[in-house]
Amino acid sequence: MQMMVETALEVKIEGDRANANEIFDAVSKAVVEVGNRLALAAVEEYQKTIVETLCSASGRVAKKGLGRHEVKGGEGEWCRCRRFKRAGYWSETRALRSDLFRTEFRPAMVACLLCGKRLTPVLDALELEAYQSVTEQLLRKVMEAVADTSYRRGSSQLGVLAEVPVAKSTGHRWAASVELPVSQGKAEPFLGADGTGFKRQPGQKGEVRLVLEMGENGRVRPLGVWAGTDWEDISRDVEKRLKGQPSLLVSDGERELENWLGRLTQDSVRGHWHVRRGAGYALWQDGEGLAQRKAIGRRLGEILAIEIPDEDIEMVSEDDKKALRERIKTAEEQIGKLVEEFEGKGYKKAATFLSNARAKLFSHLALWLSTGIVAPRTSSIVENFIRELVRRLKKIGWNWSDEGATRMGRVVMLRRYDAEAWQAYWRKRLNLQGRCAIEVVRFDARRVA
Repeated sequence: MQMMVETALEVKIEGDRANANEIFDAVSKAVVEVGNRLALAAVEEYQKTIVETLCSASGRVAKKGLGRHEVKGGEGEWCRCRRFKRAGYWSETRALRSDLFRTEFRPAMVACLLCGKRLTPVLDALELEAYQSVTEQLLRKVMEAVADTSYRRGSSQLGVLAEVPVAKSTGHRWAASVELPVSQGKAEPFLGADGTGFKRQPGQKGEVRLVLEMGENGRVRPLGVWAGTDWEDISRDVEKRLKGQPSLLVSDGERELENWLGRLTQDSVRGHWHVRRGAGYALWQDGEGLAQRKAIGRRLGEILAIEIPDEDIEMVSEDDKKALRERIKTAEEQIGKLVEEFEGKGYKKAATFLSNARAKLFSHLALWLSTGIVAPRTSSIVENFIRELVRRLKKIGWNWSDEGATRMGRVVMLRRYDAEAWQAYWRKRLNLQGRCAIEVVRFDARRVA
């Protein structure tokens, strides 16, 4: 199909005085108005062409890809007929909007001459569901806005910057409908995992959990987000996606997490910030006062403060490596003495906590000494991600279901941490094949007064 569209625009500058802002503002409004009308004209002419083709005597070649349908009343049985007659229009109009334009039209129907089934062929041709009112372009813009900020701010951002007013509840519903594919591992050396609570339907507390694949120099690739799923099932899912065995699991030390995800890695390391925080909480449970808890926290921080040298492993001498091993040994002994001190004072919870954490405090240093791979010693990367995720799971109109929280988690995950996968998903979903092109063939501007 080919069509020519001619339009005339009148430009008025009152008193021959207007600044650049006024001119560009007027141009923007005119572009939207012309765009709306052009979109409507293109859809209506496209619909006429489709109906004329289906209702003509043309053979199957001309009608290829159009009019395929199941036999009326026969589910799963395809009709062989490709001859149709006009069958009027929908009684109501169909509204459709993209990120820039919006239009309304009445879809035309045709009826099969063999089985009598009525079809709306333009919807199939436009790749639209029966009552779909939003294009994939607008959906993508909304998803990017809510993934980059909160729902509340994201909806406002769309209205102000993109002139696309979208209600917060609408954005919530759209996000919950986007089913992004799961990510596959790329043989990175570290796994990071964490979980936190969120408001869940119907007014209950839910648990959302995530797993990241991490490389050296801060590379992060999300492996998945799960809501209402225990670590045992998550570990089985992650195991299928991994390529090889990661060297280290970085986490806050949650027992179930380490038990199940830890089996997928060669070793695990406890986040040092969590160790100090957990020890302080255990001391509080044992009845220790604030001042003493802070003093013990400082002691523990000094023990854990062992850094990997700035030089590359090949540049570090064997004597330096030996000295580092001695420091690690000394730190482990100091941790042991601290455990004994807790036991002597009757601090059973603190002693148990620190004793359980002891074996996993310096795994990142042992890995560096043996392989030269620099591993993170804190789980801050994972915590930052889950904090961003939870900000987007706050109640907007209603609480999230586990399924909706999982889908929203994938949206945030891919948008923020896997740009390649995000772009690939939308390229496939938009299905842009260059089948429609609009070219300005003539543009004349002249002053009339």
